[in-house]
Amino acid sequence: MIKKGFFLLPFVLIWGSISAQNQTLPCATNEYIKHLDNQQLGTQKNIEETFFDAKRFSNIKFKNKKDTIYTIQVVFHVVYSNSLENLDEDYITSQMKELNECFRRQNPDTIDTREIFLPVAADAGIEFELAKLDPDGNPTNGIIRKNTPIPTFGQFPINLTNADRVKESLYGSEIWDPDRYLNIWVCDLSVSGFDALLGYAYPPTNADNWGSNSFTTRNKQGVVVHYKVVGKNNPLSLSTGSKTLVHEVGHYLGLRHIWGDGSRNQGCNVDDYMDDTPNSRAASNGCSLGQNTCINNPGDLPDMIENYMDYSDGDCQNMFTEQQVVQMRSNLILFRSGIATVRYPAPPPEPAQFTSLYPNPVVESLTLTLADLDEEADYQIEITNMLGQIVFVSKLESVSSQTILGLNALRGMNVCKVFKKGEEILTEKILFQL
Repeated sequence: MIKKGFFLLPFVLIWGSISAQNQTLPCATNEYIKHLDNQQLGTQKNIEETFFDAKRFSNIKFKNKKDTIYTIQVVFHVVYSNSLENLDEDYITSQMKELNECFRRQNPDTIDTREIFLPVAADAGIEFELAKLDPDGNPTNGIIRKNTPIPTFGQFPINLTNADRVKESLYGSEIWDPDRYLNIWVCDLSVSGFDALLGYAYPPTNADNWGSNSFTTRNKQGVVVHYKVVGKNNPLSLSTGSKTLVHEVGHYLGLRHIWGDGSRNQGCNVDDYMDDTPNSRAASNGCSLGQNTCINNPGDLPDMIENYMDYSDGDCQNMFTEQQVVQMRSNLILFRSGIATVRYPAPPPEPAQFTSLYPNPVVESLTLTLADLDEEADYQIEITNMLGQIVFVSKLESVSSQTILGLNALRGMNVCKVFKKGEEILTEKILFQL
């Protein structure tokens, strides 16, 4: 199925309505596009071409293969006018944990992905770490704090030129080398106390270099987010919560909104060019599991409110799809390669030839290898002292090698027994160091 649509970027996440003139604040994509295109004519067209370059590359090169892990260096610029906006480091670290869990599909709420979408839910193989060295090679914790004379970077009607001042040294914090870091600015984006604008991102652009003829504006690369949606433990958090930054980093790595940013009167013919995200007429709000706004399309699935690139509540979002993953990874190779290091996952361990316990004597921990592993079987270890009294018992994992902890209280000679399906498969005397 070919999905049609006009591709508009960068992306802005808007939430709620604003009381002025009783108008609902619209998505500010067009405003920011006009701003960038006015600065250099052709930027919008270049961004669209970049998206399809990455799409073609992902179709040819990747399919579902993810044999490397990309680790992106991150710097947070916390720009504040009062102590409430000067977020504690705990908020940043909890947000980093959220990013890593969501992009590696290790977040606890993956169990909420509906069965119909499980076949396409994917681990992106992308991780994030706070920068340890600044652009000059000096040690850093990856968090920059700057006081600003501006009470808010939000404005109504929406004005992203005003918001982008957070990236300037006069009003905010100057960008770190965008070839090496993902820059994330955290600031107040409210308007008259109303939390309207939650964040926006600058997408990849097709530029061979960062020269004056490039369509990439060097000092704008990165993500801007409202301070109230940073950190899982943020008491001021709004309904999209700390998943907001997951959403915006998805844009930064080249993803569209899953409904394709079309208007409602364009119907279901506008989408994100990812065939494994169902068509939807518009952004979702809340957490409507039964929602299917394109039910008249033959074979269409329910709206994927689980997807991070929707506007559904953060509590409902728990997945990227396979095609979204290869699109982001393609952009990391083609257009954002400098910000990530590459590592290859360790190969799976060779099957153990013998069931054994080591070392003996034990100093800190005990390692068990299981031969003839049965992944469906129940394994257990039992340790008794020389009087036959049980001093330790624990269930074991059905894996070929594991470390057994919690043995610090054991002393002297003990007898260790390993059971498989209740049958003893190993008995060995082990000396625990005094």
